[in-house]
Formats: sequence, structure tokens, C-alpha cells
Amino acid sequence: MENRTASALADGDVLEILEIQRDFFATGKTQELDFRRRLLLNLQKMLRENETALLDAVYKDLGKPYQESYLVELYPLYSEIKLALRNLGRWNAPKTVLTPLVLMPAVSRVYRKPMGNVLVFSTWNYPVQLSLLPLVSSIAAGNCTIIKLPENSSHTTALLCKLIDSYFDREYIAAVTDSFDTLHALRKGRFDLVFYTGGPLVAKIISKAAAEKLTPILLELGGKSPCIVDKTANLKLAAKRIVFGKALASGQTCVAPDYLFVDSQIKDKLIGYIKYYSEKFYTDKPHKNRYYPKIINSLHFERLRSYLDDGDIIIGGEVNEAENKISLTLMENIKKGSKLYTEEIFGPILPVFEYNNINTVIRFLSRRPTPLALYLFTTNRALRNKVISTLSFGNGCINDTVMQLANPHLPFGGIGLSGTGRYHGKSGFLSFSTECSIMHSPAHIDNGWLRYPPFNNDVSLMRILTRFFT
Repeated sequence: MENRTASALADGDVLEILEIQRDFFATGKTQELDFRRRLLLNLQKMLRENETALLDAVYKDLGKPYQESYLVELYPLYSEIKLALRNLGRWNAPKTVLTPLVLMPAVSRVYRKPMGNVLVFSTWNYPVQLSLLPLVSSIAAGNCTIIKLPENSSHTTALLCKLIDSYFDREYIAAVTDSFDTLHALRKGRFDLVFYTGGPLVAKIISKAAAEKLTPILLELGGKSPCIVDKTANLKLAAKRIVFGKALASGQTCVAPDYLFVDSQIKDKLIGYIKYYSEKFYTDKPHKNRYYPKIINSLHFERLRSYLDDGDIIIGGEVNEAENKISLTLMENIKKGSKLYTEEIFGPILPVFEYNNINTVIRFLSRRPTPLALYLFTTNRALRNKVISTLSFGNGCINDTVMQLANPHLPFGGIGLSGTGRYHGKSGFLSFSTECSIMHSPAHIDNGWLRYPPFNNDVSLMRILTRFFT
């Protein structure tokens, strides 16, 4: 893996990289499980040998402390790589399925095949994890991959470009940063799968470009993920985990709680606990805390700051313009027409709505676009079952937030406006590969006497055979 015949190409030569990767895929090398394992081990090696540099780059881009970045950026990758290495042979093994008696003695099997040449669009809020987690699935499935890295997280992107070029040959894995050239390659070249993480506006542009070539696409988007706190909940635990899930990456997480529905009987108590844990985790001045993450840039900072005038602030509301930081903020009495009602906030602002009857919340959410995640805090089993069975959402937690992402055995993805398709663990392997169905018929026996002409229009025997022997 030391020969880098394509590494001399400039970042903008995405079409040329694609053609080189198409040629390499045609050699069949990626079909070999040993080759895939070596790539996964090389990716693991790249991460382990550059942990400090990666954590430092993420801190420069987003202000995430090293411990948080290790938990949300590196641990999921190590976990996914370990799972793929352990199960690759089993996932890829042909599966024998039933064959109807009328087709005997044929044997029917389903084989897994790589999609081929994959284009991954990553995003800036988790610049290491969301760039390399799809790559784990793509490698495991046997594809060649081009990763379009995000511009906003410039330090992490520069480092990942350097590392990927150092540890991998561009014949099978390449990193690029030019958005326009990548979109041009998508329109003019021929990819076999496109994977996109980000917002719906860009997703529509990429989906349209992919549709021109009938290229399949996986979309990992977001939406307004609700958090519901029932009166039977453990309020201290709920508050602690709501603060964790909302303040993680300063709210710049696609599955962060985006609005809070709380039973009116316990609203004040819950908010008191949220205030307590916010100060315990980040002091009473989180916007001045060096270990409290920042907003990615001034454009997003100003967008979020403008929301602070759209209601009454219960907790927080402090801003640090010099460092693009906004304290964890809870708001109520939201103005009619505010974007806090309709758009994903993607920041540390949490609107609060109280309710007296859970059916009111269910009716409200059932009329909204399907969210990527839902969180419910309750000890009422009937209520839990009602919410899960009635509402549609991509993933979620009971009595926790965000941590569903830490389990590589759980498929991750949305529905409708929150995304299409699933990845993580085995689901990622399945999404980045395709099924090939083959029926093996013996060469020394011909049991097809019913299917060959000449025919006499008498279907009585065929009717009996297909009715009782299929």
C-alpha cells in the first residue's frame, strides 16, 4: 500500500481520481477480504498514530475539549472498525435461501457485492467521525471511495487530507475539498453510490445531480428532534442527560434535542435541575469557559444569536462574540412565526413547551416532518409504548439522549426529510453493498420438462405442481 500512483493529482482532479479508481476496482482487488481487512487495519493505525493531532485540530475548529472529541469522534470509529474486522467474513458470506420444490435440485444463494465507486460528502460538526465512519462501511463492503471533506472545519480537513494521502493510495481511497469540482464530477462522471451528511438544501442539489445518472444515494440529514419529559421521569437524570445531549458540540449535533416538551406538573423542577447541571458541567458562565465548544463560524453564530429575541429566556442567553460562544439557553413563549418552531436550530438553544396531556404532544409531532431522533424520559411503560408505536422517527433513546450513536449494532438514519438509508455496523456494510441472487442448477440433470415447448394449452399438471410444490 505504499505505491501512490494517483497521489500526485491535484485536489481538483476529482474526475481523474474517479477514473483511476474505476480502473482499480475493475481489477477485483477490493473483492478480496484480506485486502479490505488490511485497509481497515491501516485506517485504525492512522487514527491511533495521530490521535493528539486530530483532537487538537477539532479543538481549533470547534472548541471541543479532548475528552469530548475522543468520546464522539474517535471512539465510534474504533468501535466500528473492530466490529467490521470481527464480522467481515460472516457479513460477506453467501447466504443459502429456500428453493421451491418445483425448481429442485437447484440451490439458491444470495451474494454480497460491492457497489463499486462511492462518493462520500462529510460535514463539519463531527469532522473526523462523519468523514471516516462512512469510509469504514465503504471499505468493509469492498468499494473504492472519494471523500469530499468540509471546508468549514479547515484545520481538521487539512489534517485529514494529509493523513489519507499518506496512509492510502488514491487508487482506492482519496480525500478532496473542492465542492464545485466534486459536484461537477458527480454530474459528469459515473459513481455507483453517493453518501451525503448535512442539511436538506444541499441534499436536494446533490440528489438532483445523482438522479441525472440514476445513482443511488444515502442521505443523513437532521430535523427537529423532540425531547419529551413525562411526570413519572427521574428528573435529575433527565436534566443531566438533556444538558449533555444539547450542550454536546454546543448543540451542533444532528440528533441533539431541538425542542423540549415537559409535563406542566414538573416543569419548574426540571428547569431547576437543568440549570444546576449546566452550571456544574460548564460553570455559571459557559460562554467564557475554554472547555465549552464554540459555534463553527460567525455566520452561524449571528443566526443563532438572532433567535434569542424570539421568546423569553429562562436559562442562559449569554454570548461571547469574540469566541463565537453562546451559553446553553432555554426559552419559552416563543413568538409565532419564529424559526425556532420550524427549522433545526443546530445550536445550544432549546425551546420549552409545557403540556397537560401527552396526546396533545403526539398530535403536534405527528403533523410535523419526521425527525431524525426522539427522546422520551418516563418510567411509564404504557406511555413509552404509545409514543414509540404512534410516532415516526429514525432513532432515539428512552431516558437518555444522543447515546444511541455509540452503539454500532444499531442502524442509524432518518425518514423522509430527516434522511434515507441506514448505516453503522452491519447496516453500513449492507447499505454500501448490494445483493446478487444466483440459482445454481446442476449440469447433469434437466428437470425443466414442463417449461419447454411444444405446449398444448393443458395447464392442469402445472396447476397441481405450482399449488402443492412451491
